[in-house]
Amino acid sequence: MVDKTFILTDKIEFVPDEDLEGELNFNLRATGYVFNKTLEYSIYRENLVKEFGIGKTCKINRNYTQKIVRNLKKQKPFLKKAESTCIQASTDRLIKAYDGYYDGRTGHPKFKSLKKNPVKSITLRNNEYETKNGIKGSIRWEDNKLHLNKLGYIEVKHKRDIDGKIKEATILKENGKWFVCITYEVEKIQPRDTFSGPSLYVGIDVGLTDFLTFSNGKVIHKPDLKKINRRIQYYQQKLARQKEGGSNWKKTLKKLHKWINKKNNVVNDYYHKISYNIVKHCEFIAMETLNIRGMIRARSLSRSIHEIGWGKLIEMIRYKSEWYGREFVQIDRWFPSSKRCNVCGEINHGLGRDEREWECPRCHSILQRDVNAAKNILDEALRATGSMVLCLVDFIPIGQGKFEYYYEWKGFDKTIGMA
Repeated sequence: MVDKTFILTDKIEFVPDEDLEGELNFNLRATGYVFNKTLEYSIYRENLVKEFGIGKTCKINRNYTQKIVRNLKKQKPFLKKAESTCIQASTDRLIKAYDGYYDGRTGHPKFKSLKKNPVKSITLRNNEYETKNGIKGSIRWEDNKLHLNKLGYIEVKHKRDIDGKIKEATILKENGKWFVCITYEVEKIQPRDTFSGPSLYVGIDVGLTDFLTFSNGKVIHKPDLKKINRRIQYYQQKLARQKEGGSNWKKTLKKLHKWINKKNNVVNDYYHKISYNIVKHCEFIAMETLNIRGMIRARSLSRSIHEIGWGKLIEMIRYKSEWYGREFVQIDRWFPSSKRCNVCGEINHGLGRDEREWECPRCHSILQRDVNAAKNILDEALRATGSMVLCLVDFIPIGQGKFEYYYEWKGFDKTIGMA
């Protein structure tokens, strides 16, 4: 039993009828319009302050966006028909985007395009109100149907049992399919499985050549997507040659969406199985803190990094570790796990990116790059948490200036900084 509050999200597919789909598309357009107009006014205000010194620096917050929304509803009466909480959620996204921009974490917010953006979504907040039968939420389950504010009822394909308090629901149109993502809060989670038997302490290094490399030498390869990628590429090329909006173009787009959905399902299934098995067999899991955004800027690797999805897998391992009471640690981003010898600690500053095996210039150990990195990640995580460290206890010369080393796990003493 885990005594902690969790925020969970269930993604469920549904097929809307013609009226409901029209209502959803109307709300998509309304929220996009409000977002773009609010951003337009914000940029205009920024330019006035910057170029002419008119007014004061305007902070983008809820009070500012609500004033703009009220004025927009007076100018454009059709916005009053839209669901109010989804419009508020769209302006809250703009506030969050500006917060990231001012903190230097993200770039300047950009305008939204329903035509170019493959993923379209609206977020509905759950408001509680009092009725004769007690307090009800605007988002609630009734039999196999989900009630959503002004939108009414939607019948999902597979109903989920949700024990917690529903916070919000996001309607998502992705690759031609409709989904509802229900976010809810639970106080406790009872794991479905309890793990018995010996548990491992492992460090995991992620890479493009070998997807996951463990400190014990085990390697897990990335999913084989060659066939699926070929079909996606074929339909993308075919779609580019056809007239946009025509009947053949729509047929090709439907087939393209089919293969993209297939790829997403294969990857998600593979990652869920990997993450579950890692958490099942490992009591202590150590991984790197990756700067994925920075890696993507290197154009030669951006496509491979996008496809491999390290961030998705790391997040799965992290939340499953919390569910099942495992310890998950991410070491500092700048720790030189690949260049550091796990035997003597020497750092090889001249190590190239393509060198898969190298010899330590100090102790002459032959090191496999990824396994060495995984061992260093584990040692650093154990040192950082004050748990245990792998200590050199003996070594025997085997000729030609090389040695065979023997290690033991020992408790780490923070007061003296050594085992």
